[in-house]
Amino acid sequence: MLIFLGILVLLPAARGFLVTVDAHDTACFFDRAQVQDKVAISFEVMEGGFKDIAVDILAPGNEVLYHAETETSGKYTFAASKDGQYTLCFDNSKSTLTPKVLMFHFTVVKDIGHYIDPQKRTDDVVEQSALQADINELSSQLIVVKHEQEYMHGRYKGHLQLSANVHFRLVAWSIFGPSLLLGMTVIEIYYLKRFFEVKRVV
Repeated sequence: MLIFLGILVLLPAARGFLVTVDAHDTACFFDRAQVQDKVAISFEVMEGGFKDIAVDILAPGNEVLYHAETETSGKYTFAASKDGQYTLCFDNSKSTLTPKVLMFHFTVVKDIGHYIDPQKRTDDVVEQSALQADINELSSQLIVVKHEQEYMHGRYKGHLQLSANVHFRLVAWSIFGPSLLLGMTVIEIYYLKRFFEVKRVV
């Protein structure tokens, strides 16, 4: 029970989102971390154009930790080097018309020192640092499983939509093709009948 309560305390730090970034737009997200906290970021472009987008990860003071012009997916994990606000930005300014749909996670896992130091700890659920370390590890594993489930669910929905579109086009063409052939046959028969028709003058 104690371990379960500890996990409930830690899980709110894992934030998962599904967002749409319009063309010529930039979306930024923020979270605070202390020195030695574990920051984990993962994302994937689900829909839109070539499914790529520019990504920036910034430390406090707008220090650039990572920058890429065209990324379709990625996973990044690092230990916070400063106390303060860490920023994740998705830049779709290079796209002229197409919005991008992304699924991403922005997770901050507190360092064990946060729970050992009474001045930093804001809860009294976990009293033993060794137990807290086990809870942190278990929480991280649960978050990874949760992320993978959401990722697979997102891919399933995308594939299901694609399959539905392909099925609709096949059905539509299977109806349109024979209908067009039948129409052309009727027109040709009518034309040939009129062409070979003998007109009698009374």
